[in-house]
Amino acid sequence: MSTGPSTPASKALPSTGKGLTSKAYNGLIGACDKFVPAKFRPLWMHPAGPKTIFFWAPLVKWSLVIAGLSDLTRPADKISPNGCLALGATNLIWTRYALVIIPKNYSLFAVNLFVSLTQLFQLGRAYNYKWEQSKLEKAKDQEQPSVEASL
Repeated sequence: MSTGPSTPASKALPSTGKGLTSKAYNGLIGACDKFVPAKFRPLWMHPAGPKTIFFWAPLVKWSLVIAGLSDLTRPADKISPNGCLALGATNLIWTRYALVIIPKNYSLFAVNLFVSLTQLFQLGRAYNYKWEQSKLEKAKDQEQPSVEASL
């Protein structure tokens, strides 16, 4: 029960959309296809290779890792614990997902792992700061009555 001729994997279009952007993307990929060296053909033709969104989405997501690393210089009192927790936990879920989908997407796994690690580290910084502040307040409260009692 054949539904028609199927195109070989090497000639399959990276996008099956009908819109202008899909046509432009397919044209760009088709033009680049001729210049890919034989050495890089396996990566180029991989189901999670540059012809698919499975390659480009993790590549763009590395900007979140860069932003997280640049936030390491941010003062700890300016860190949003809720934001860090949400981003870290969500990316842990996506880390697991990257290994159960077919094809396994190791670049998606790596970027989600790094986003999670940077955000969970930031979360630790925020809670450490709050803990230190509460210790300072307790110490300050214990010192005040002794000063007033001596007057």
